[in-house]
Amino acid sequence: MKVELTELSGKNFDFLLGEEKTPGQIVEFLKKDAQFRSFGEILRRIYPGEDLGALLTREISDASGEDPASVGRKVRNWLKDKNIPQNREVLFQICFALGTGEERARDVFYAASENGIHYRNPKELVYAFGLRTGASYQEAGRLWQAARPLAKEEEQGADTGKTKVYTKQLREAFSQVETEEQLMAFLQEHAGELGTLHNTAYEKFMKLLGLLRSPGDYTDIKEKEYSIEEVADSYLRMQVPKTKGSRDFTLLQKVIKRHWPNATRLVNICNRKEDVSRKILLLLYVITESFYEEEEDFWMEEEEDPDTILEERFLRMNLLLDSCGMNLLDPCNPFDYVILYAMKAENEDDIASEKLEQVLGLLFESGGEKSSL
Repeated sequence: MKVELTELSGKNFDFLLGEEKTPGQIVEFLKKDAQFRSFGEILRRIYPGEDLGALLTREISDASGEDPASVGRKVRNWLKDKNIPQNREVLFQICFALGTGEERARDVFYAASENGIHYRNPKELVYAFGLRTGASYQEAGRLWQAARPLAKEEEQGADTGKTKVYTKQLREAFSQVETEEQLMAFLQEHAGELGTLHNTAYEKFMKLLGLLRSPGDYTDIKEKEYSIEEVADSYLRMQVPKTKGSRDFTLLQKVIKRHWPNATRLVNICNRKEDVSRKILLLLYVITESFYEEEEDFWMEEEEDPDTILEERFLRMNLLLDSCGMNLLDPCNPFDYVILYAMKAENEDDIASEKLEQVLGLLFESGGEKSSL
C-alpha cells in the first residue's frame, strides 16, 4: 500500500528515498531545502483575503472580550510566524472566525498543537458540531452551556468496571450527528464515557514506557529496573537542550524542541494528571522499535528495499496515531520528518533511536547531553 501525500509533503518525503542520507545531509535539507507549512501560511490558505489580520483581530476580540490592540499584536505575530497560539480555546476562536468548518479546523490545530480536535472532550465535541453546522463562536458557546449538564466525564484513573470507550469509537459515532437534538442525545447516551484524556494513547504509552523501565522482562539479559527520571535522561533527552528559554534558538529548533518530554511530564502522564502527547508517543515508538513490532514484521523480508520498509513503517505509525485520535505523520512537520528519517532502515544494524539522536545532536550543535544507555 502506497503512502498518500500532498505535493508538498511528497517533495520532502522523496528526499528520504533512494540513496542513504547521512544525519548531516538531513539537517542541511531541513535548514535550506525542506518546505514546511507554517501556522501563518495555513491561515492564509484558509482565508486568502487581504483583510485576514483585521478579521481575526475583530472576531477574536469580540469572542474573548480582550482589548483589540492586544489581540492585534498577537495576530500580527502569528501571521509573521513569530509565535503560535497554544491555548486551544484561542485555536477554536480562530477556526470560528475564519469559518473553517470541521474538516479544515484540523489543519489549524495540526499546525499549532500536537493533536487535532479531541473527540472525547465534551466541550470540543460541541465546538466541532458548531463548526460542522456553521454556527458562530458565541452560538457554540451557548450550546455548550446547554449541553454541559449532560456531558458527564469519565473518572480518570478509576477502575469503574465499565468497558472503556476510545476516542476513535466516539469520533466515528459523532460523525453521524447532524442536529442539536442529536447532539444532546449523543452526549446523554455517552455520559460517563467522555473525558479530556486519550485512553488508547495512555495504554500505548504505559506499554512502551514499561519496555524501557523493565527491559529485562523482554530480553534474556538480566537488567535493573529504571526509574522514570533515568528513562527521561538516558533515553528521551536525545541531545535536545534542557534549557527552558527559546530566545537563542532558531525557528526550526523551537518547533522540534517544543513540548520535549521530561521526567515531570512522564510522571504526570502516568498518574493521568496530563494527557499523553503525540511527541512522547512517537519518541517511545522509535526508541522501543525492536520490542514494539514482531521481529519478522519489523525487518520484513530480505528482498524488500529500505524505501519499501520505510513506507510500511510510515503506514504502521499512522495506524498507531489514528487509533489514538492523533494527527498522522506529516513530512512537512520538522519533528515528523526526523522521525521518518530515523525509521528508514538501510540494514539490520541501523538503530532508529541512534539515527534520531545523531540528527538532533547536529541540529542543536551538541547543545544537549549525550544519552548514556
